[in-house]
Amino acid sequence: MFYRRLGKTDLEPSVLGFGCSTIASLATRHSSVEVESTLLEARASGVTFFDTADVYGQGDSERMLGKLFSHQRGGVIICTKAGLTVGPVEGLIRFVKPVVNPVMRHWSTARAATRQARGHQERQCFDPEYLSRRIDGSLRRLNVDWIDLFLLHNPPVDLPQREDVLNVLTRLRKQGKLRYYGVSCRTVEDAHRWITQPEIACLQIPVDRNNIEAAIPLLERAHARGVGVIAREVLAQGALINGSVDDALNPLLQRPEIGVVLIGMTSRHHLHENLLAFNTSTGCGHVA
Repeated sequence: MFYRRLGKTDLEPSVLGFGCSTIASLATRHSSVEVESTLLEARASGVTFFDTADVYGQGDSERMLGKLFSHQRGGVIICTKAGLTVGPVEGLIRFVKPVVNPVMRHWSTARAATRQARGHQERQCFDPEYLSRRIDGSLRRLNVDWIDLFLLHNPPVDLPQREDVLNVLTRLRKQGKLRYYGVSCRTVEDAHRWITQPEIACLQIPVDRNNIEAAIPLLERAHARGVGVIAREVLAQGALINGSVDDALNPLLQRPEIGVVLIGMTSRHHLHENLLAFNTSTGCGHVA
């Protein structure tokens, strides 16, 4: 496994990051036993960066990470997010999930429909008091006293409460609840608008081998400002056309500005495939 410093922070995560958006969702394809085994094996293989959010799996993604890793604060970096909400339906879904999920595992059409329905239910809320409450909730679910990296979850670039929100995050950092904070951006263009904020430590952006060239100006700006970059959606459908996972990862691994490359995984088989891709990718030997 290879590690990189994330911007000017003192965080040095594994370049391979574990995306946890589906590890505990209604449409998760594998049992919780398999998912937990995958998380533990990832950690044993050197993966130290786990990316989640308060809404992933109705909070159960954070709960699972808290169950497995809250005692490993020195060896695990947890990044979580807030700002998206699905409203009151969140509690209902969590209530029925133990019954519905075993059926959904074998019903791909229903899984796809569930993901689509969830997208329609999503709303945004970046009210400072709301975010403060959600961060406290994440701390409880993760069973930790502080969050290594907190990200605003895809906020609009013209966020009305921007100054108030950043002031709240600065206050929570001074209180010791957050080590660093940043923004998970909807697009690379959005990231250009957020990078000028002085307290932003990290940006998460959707980027793959097909649009990496367009992202280079942002990566160079981030490097100049000491802002860390996390790449997500790196295996988007188009990234794997006429190529392997190795081919999709190489252009990202060659960019030293990218500290973490996120891949979602829910089974040990998928983990092994991605570990092999990282270990055999041409760029891996040059990760600093």
